[in-house]
Amino acid sequence: MSKAKPYLYILPAMVLALVFVYAPFFGSVLSSFFNVRFDGSFSSYAGLDNYRRALSSDIFWQSLGNTFRFMVIFVPLNIIVIMATVLLTWRRTKGDGVFQTIFMLPMAIGMSSIALIFKYMFRPSVGIVNRILGIDIQWTNDATAAMFSVVFLGVFLDFGLDYLLLLAAMRNLDRGPQEAAMIDGADEWRITTHIRLPMLSPTLFFVLFISIKDALLICAPVMVMTEGGPFRSTQTIVYQYYIEAFKNFNYGSAAAISTIVFILAFVITMAAMKVDRGRIHYEN
Repeated sequence: MSKAKPYLYILPAMVLALVFVYAPFFGSVLSSFFNVRFDGSFSSYAGLDNYRRALSSDIFWQSLGNTFRFMVIFVPLNIIVIMATVLLTWRRTKGDGVFQTIFMLPMAIGMSSIALIFKYMFRPSVGIVNRILGIDIQWTNDATAAMFSVVFLGVFLDFGLDYLLLLAAMRNLDRGPQEAAMIDGADEWRITTHIRLPMLSPTLFFVLFISIKDALLICAPVMVMTEGGPFRSTQTIVYQYYIEAFKNFNYGSAAAISTIVFILAFVITMAAMKVDRGRIHYEN
């Protein structure tokens, strides 16, 4: 009984994962090989036709390209903004709780609400962003500007949790190497770049991986803010899945797209784990 006791504690989580994660996933993979009716039942076997239809579609490749374009812009900007904020605020000072509360505020606001607020902030004619900065950028009418507006929204949505993780990790770094470097005369910049950041690399890598995952799976912010426009310039691969499944009712094609997204995520995960083994330093 004592050996089985730990498994009893994780049994509820395993059941929830099985019912709400693994069962729908395998059901989706199975559906990708069939033509699916409106009620979810299979009408006929399609083989690889759903995959051929997806991979031969220009819209699919445009959506995939938009996803990677968003990732290339979003991930570095997200890491830079969060790290800069952490480096400016990690030391304990009087009143630092106020700033931490402000920086973690995005975690307390619903994603759809934030996306709707950003949508009105970036409106070309009456948006507060153009008025405050004194500029006239067509945020929702220009393809490049629309992509950057979605990127800014993504950074804001991810900021709270990522800031909390890196701040906690920064404040709990081993003080020994840092104090030794100070005694040897190292300045703050050298201590940060040569000691703190390498020691922070496990958490930094985790945040980086989460940012890549969020970029690959972004959908709801695009749905609320730009609806994939203008001219599908911000339509991501997961938003394309949403359109196929819930607007065009092509459930088999949507299941094929979701499976392709899983394969992409799996490949990126394996590549990231390979980097993790070689360059990330964990304490023994």
